[in-house]
Amino acid sequence: MRKPGSKGPETSRNLRSAAIQLLAERSYEGMNLRLLASKLRLQAGSLYNYIESKQQLLFWLMKDSTEKLLREFDATIAGIEDPAQQMLRFVAFHVGYHIANRKEASVLLTEMRSLTPQNNRAIRQLQRLYTDKVQQIVERGVAAGEFRVADSRIATFVLLQMLTAVARWYRPRGRLTVDQLIGVYTDLALGMLGASRPIAAAIHANGLDANRLGARAVLQIGPAALRKKKTTTNGARETPAPSATPASATQA
Repeated sequence: MRKPGSKGPETSRNLRSAAIQLLAERSYEGMNLRLLASKLRLQAGSLYNYIESKQQLLFWLMKDSTEKLLREFDATIAGIEDPAQQMLRFVAFHVGYHIANRKEASVLLTEMRSLTPQNNRAIRQLQRLYTDKVQQIVERGVAAGEFRVADSRIATFVLLQMLTAVARWYRPRGRLTVDQLIGVYTDLALGMLGASRPIAAAIHANGLDANRLGARAVLQIGPAALRKKKTTTNGARETPAPSATPASATQA
């Protein structure tokens, strides 16, 4: 089996972008490889040089994007020991990532149902790795007396669902900027986790206002798309065709 994108990075980007667009327009059931080939300006038979089936394409998109999310999560909190600071960085990263990749995130989240049972299990196993990493931050915060939650697993599920939902409703021309949204989500996350008063107060002290913290986090560790795009009239960034989907990684 030839791995999708094995012809090079440009082929991989074009294939992903075209597939996501068709999935958004037609859903998994409504799209087919002939339409995909046409969008890529390829002969239908040529597409089989890159993928074997529509199911394999969907599985590849899910696997590639979830693995990318895991790598970027690790890079986001690398070198940070304090769980509260890890949580602040995580919230900014997760929200910013989902905004930058909102179309792909929303599409691939809804199409989890279209995977075969075997492929579904494989993706859910990767998703659990992401969930476990977030839960570990919550548990370290509880152990350090910085968070107060009755059940760390449930708290993690609720937190991830809350943060990921931004991909469903966010619109670039909305009334809040990306940085303001990150600030709002940061406050909500700390409140939900029962963060101690010193931690919550620290966000608004010494230049760590929630909005400014979100801005720095996205500019430093967020997706390249957010770093490169200019601000629109309301401050939200327009992004290019999505390159990965993190949304599915929030599944339990």
